[in-house]
Amino acid sequence: MLQNRKGQSYSQITPYIMAFTGIAYIVMGGYVIKRNNILPISEIMATILGILFIVYGFYRCWRAYKAFASQ
Repeated sequence: MLQNRKGQSYSQITPYIMAFTGIAYIVMGGYVIKRNNILPISEIMATILGILFIVYGFYRCWRAYKAFASQ
């Protein structure tokens, strides 16, 4: 009985953690684009990397939304 409750509590927290990491990736992508001199790569590569972070962040947020909606 306690094992079932333990599994349910973790599954309730997981979408929030997923959403937080998605938002963190979006913020990190914006920071990489804005401060392109923090990495020892060219400006174009920093912009591409920032865009990839932002796209992946939106993907993580979408998966969090789907996980939250399925509860």
